[in-house]
Amino acid sequence: MLEETGVFGVFAAFALDPTWRSEREESPTKVSDEIADLLADYENRVLVDAYVTEGLTSGTDYLLRVHARELATAQAFLRTFRRTALGAHSRRTFRFVGIVREPVYTPDAPDLETQLEAATYDGPEPPQYAIVIPARKTADWWTLSDEDRLELMRDHVEPTLEYLDRVRRQLYHASGVDDADFITYFETDDLVAFTELFRELQSIPEYRYVRYGDPTLVGRIREPITAVERLIGHPVEET
Repeated sequence: MLEETGVFGVFAAFALDPTWRSEREESPTKVSDEIADLLADYENRVLVDAYVTEGLTSGTDYLLRVHARELATAQAFLRTFRRTALGAHSRRTFRFVGIVREPVYTPDAPDLETQLEAATYDGPEPPQYAIVIPARKTADWWTLSDEDRLELMRDHVEPTLEYLDRVRRQLYHASGVDDADFITYFETDDLVAFTELFRELQSIPEYRYVRYGDPTLVGRIREPITAVERLIGHPVEET
């Protein structure tokens, strides 16, 4: 599903009820099994990734990234999730929605497309960290000619190529379905490389047309059941 265009990505961040962990009546196994059953019910209809954000993103304990071919399917999954014990004792803190689309500019710049295809991620699998940053382009950006935007995108791509073997990225188009224009998603095992990449992006001419949104979400990538066990205090091995 991640290779398809037109797929919706919903990012839903949550904070756990702080008293539930200590006063929980449900056993850890029951809580985990409930989530496992939900994932099985939606198998082949949604793709769910989980991230533990507690200690890394203020006011948030975990993040779910839900991909679906229909937005209503992702909505139904999250609505059902809220009826589980974990979901019922969680407060949603942030929500982003975006769509995976074909690249807008690289088809007109085959040299850039070739360079991007060659700069593939070559780090550990899975990476440890994910970073989610909403972004909005200013009105001036949308009034530029296609040629001017293409030239600015060329300036955007070229200085970042050296980092793409350590930082994986995915862009979601969000104009009209979210307050942001884009949801930028990164995975990495090397946060130093990521900060250097982001600094490069802040130094290019295109940056004056960009307003990065709030919040930036940072989390550790976990299998959904492992994330649940970590969140509810069930003993798990952390690396």
